[in-house]
Amino acid sequence: MPVTRRILAAAALLSAVSASPALAQKVTTVPELTLKQTLGQMASTLSTRPTAEAIAAATALEIATAPTSSSSGGFVFKLDPSTGLLVRTTTTFGPAFTERAMTSGEGQVSVGATFSASTYDKLSGLPLNNLTLGAVNSTNPLLARTGTANLALTSKTLTMSTIVGVTENLDIAVVVPMVSIALNGSSSSLTRGDAVVSRLAEAKGTFSGLGDISAMAKYRLYSFKGGPLPDPGGIAVVVNAKLPTGSKDNLLGLGINRTLVSVVGSGVAGRVRPHGSVGFEYWNKSLDVPTGVAGSTVSIRHQLQYAAGTEVEVTPKVTLNLDFLGQQIRGGGQVGLVTDQSTTSGITGFQSLVVQGDSINKALFVPGIKVNLKAKMLLSLNAIMTMKNDGLHSKVTPVVGLNLTL
Repeated sequence: MPVTRRILAAAALLSAVSASPALAQKVTTVPELTLKQTLGQMASTLSTRPTAEAIAAATALEIATAPTSSSSGGFVFKLDPSTGLLVRTTTTFGPAFTERAMTSGEGQVSVGATFSASTYDKLSGLPLNNLTLGAVNSTNPLLARTGTANLALTSKTLTMSTIVGVTENLDIAVVVPMVSIALNGSSSSLTRGDAVVSRLAEAKGTFSGLGDISAMAKYRLYSFKGGPLPDPGGIAVVVNAKLPTGSKDNLLGLGINRTLVSVVGSGVAGRVRPHGSVGFEYWNKSLDVPTGVAGSTVSIRHQLQYAAGTEVEVTPKVTLNLDFLGQQIRGGGQVGLVTDQSTTSGITGFQSLVVQGDSINKALFVPGIKVNLKAKMLLSLNAIMTMKNDGLHSKVTPVVGLNLTL
């Protein structure tokens, strides 16, 4: 969507090596830049390698692979053969971000919406405040330069979902995310000899739109022994196809068709219902990010996902959720500083922030609670807490949701 970005004009970093630094004065308004182009304007003059592409790739990967709410409906009703009436099959309201083997039941429909807000703190262990983008290393302090950026990067996601029980063992669902990314940042070049800062670029804008839509199908393969009611748990397979509907230029999606196939198992032990899953997400093509070395690229493709958690019945109207989520984005995606040697007189090397070939590993802990507000309406409150994330990440992401079984 159209927004106003303020971009300050600047000379290239290598040209600035021999020039006297001065604080930039002129402000140029560029109203139609995409988020990817805006990052390019901020970072391209501060590094000898494609630093902006590395930051853009990390942002798009985090947005597109962030956990979404579970397709499991909160209220599940099935026919009791002994009475001929519909009764609830479990006293818990289902997981928040993982799956359970239980299906909704034929003809059952649930709709839901969740809202999450992330404030990103680090990029592969590097703080976004005073982030080093590139540097010119020299034994002469008057020739040395360090390009840095202060990035305030946030995202907000509203996810809407609909789940339909087609048969007793088959559910289908559609998940539609609306994503908004806000950037407020500046970049500068620091001359070490006299400590004068030359401001190169400033940017402020919000980039909003549709994310990557998901279409899901869950089929229950096996039910554990113990009778139909209460539901004893079982094993299911879940197929989740993500379509490239999010804008690649605004980093709202990856521009890749992705299909996740998972095996899910769940059971029951009194008031506790454990569940777990493992899956592989196939990407129809790789996300190729340039490294700046003789046209080489890092090819990021496919993802492993695994999860474990439990639902605990606190009271008939309150369920406590505890989930652990793990992901491995394969082939690359981590970002780090690399050093290239120089043959230029007085300069010993150039340092750049670039994408690397190491896979991104994520480990998230998600505590939460579901409360039955009224009739078949549920309120869910969760916190996605980062234990490990080799890409762009926030420490804690709060999530609030509503679910209604029709």
